[in-house]
Amino acid sequence: MKKTLLVLLFFFAFRAFGQTPPAYIDTLFHGTNGLENKLPHVGISIGILQDGKASYYAFGNLSHTSAQKVDSNTVFEIGSNTKLFTALLLAVQIAVGKIPETAYLDDYLPYKVELATGLKNKIRLTDLASCSSGLPTLSGDEYDDLLFAKDSVQPYKSVDKDYIYRVLQETTVIPDHGLYEYSNFNYALLGLVLENITGRKYAYLVRKDVLNHLGMKETYTDSVPGENVAAGYYEGKPVDYLELDALKPAGVMRSNATDMLRFLGYQLHPPGGPMGTAIELTQKEFLSDSTLSTGLGWHILKDEARDPYHIMQGDTPGNSSLLFFDKKHNTGIVVLVNESNHNLTGIVLDYLLESMFREE
Repeated sequence: MKKTLLVLLFFFAFRAFGQTPPAYIDTLFHGTNGLENKLPHVGISIGILQDGKASYYAFGNLSHTSAQKVDSNTVFEIGSNTKLFTALLLAVQIAVGKIPETAYLDDYLPYKVELATGLKNKIRLTDLASCSSGLPTLSGDEYDDLLFAKDSVQPYKSVDKDYIYRVLQETTVIPDHGLYEYSNFNYALLGLVLENITGRKYAYLVRKDVLNHLGMKETYTDSVPGENVAAGYYEGKPVDYLELDALKPAGVMRSNATDMLRFLGYQLHPPGGPMGTAIELTQKEFLSDSTLSTGLGWHILKDEARDPYHIMQGDTPGNSSLLFFDKKHNTGIVVLVNESNHNLTGIVLDYLLESMFREE
């Protein structure tokens, strides 16, 4: 990630749950040019895992009208960080020997869905998970534009299984196959493929094969129980949570800093057995260019000032999230925000890294 540090130093009050915050957190919270003055209505939850020790810091309220404070258990939409769990589901199927790592898309489609000649035996399932398939993206492409033109509030509500397969069959050439292009379509299609392989619905699969194994009890693919749930805002205006059908594997999940930091702990130290093998597979480099590589779900960034590290950001119309881990420094960081603010999550991460490793 490029060093945008301290261009804006944001302030947010915190709950450290019995911990005394380090000086750099106090500066971030209470600095002259901090969040108190720049984004006084924002709600943020941060988790830091360093050398096995977890720390949590939070600011603000669940919404602009709520008196309830954000804390480490506040649930946010995590948007595209859902893709990490969908990619891990694929890796689990590979790890248990259900499918080969080299599996092609062709073999896991319904009989009535036939690929164009130029696509046959070309797209691997790992191409979908590494965003290198060359297929349409549903992320700023012509299909995305049409969906927003029809419904600017809930553009993806109408994207069902038939829609995904229709777009796939309409695609006759993939000149950008093997090149990186961020894609929601890839993950919708991958979710359908996983359902075809297992005979189970996506929500059941992610709960059974990932969340239960990792002890993540406060991560959801449907309604969230209780009231400790962050609202969503876009440019200061309240927005509803995303409504998704076939695009659930690309961005449906909701979680909190506690569960996300637990997930990062397993990224830093994978468990034994097939789950550990699957986690390590998602971290493997499947696509690489001079500045960016991708694993399965993860982006692997090559910063000249640091060793490569893994990162993923997720944005919905109302929430933003960021997950980061660095094995060399045994560090994981999660940032969750109750507004759609991709830049904020990146700036907070850059500031934390600069502060935590300033002497290196």
